[in-house]
Amino acid sequence: MSIRSAVAGAAVLAALIVGAFIYGKGEYRSGYADSQRDAKAQAQRIEQGMQHEKEQADARFRGAVLAREAAERDLVAARGSLSGLLRAHGRDPENPAAGARTDGADPDWIGGFATCYAEYSALASDAAVWAGRVNGLQDWARNVVGVK
Repeated sequence: MSIRSAVAGAAVLAALIVGAFIYGKGEYRSGYADSQRDAKAQAQRIEQGMQHEKEQADARFRGAVLAREAAERDLVAARGSLSGLLRAHGRDPENPAAGARTDGADPDWIGGFATCYAEYSALASDAAVWAGRVNGLQDWARNVVGVK
């Protein structure tokens, strides 16, 4: 074996080693770029999912508020009709115990019912607000924990 063939062999071997190193470095950079792109895509999907969950929770909250307001309107309408009944029978809606007869000893079931209904409507309104707060807190907790 001549020196010239030994040098040529060493040069070919060195070229192969350098080529493999350059190829490996290129593959590493390509893999790194792919993983960065995948990480960004994953972060974007997570952000979109969180935004979607937020929009759904907001929609549920708006629906609950609208339902509560509709229930309150129904309660106010029922209270108005009860007050109309009291006025029709000669009773003061603000003081339902006042009877129209001279002795005032008549049973005032409409007035008693109206008073009871007014208390119920106040309680129902408060309960609707509390339920809305509890539902909002539960939605928040589910989102934090990640339960679907």
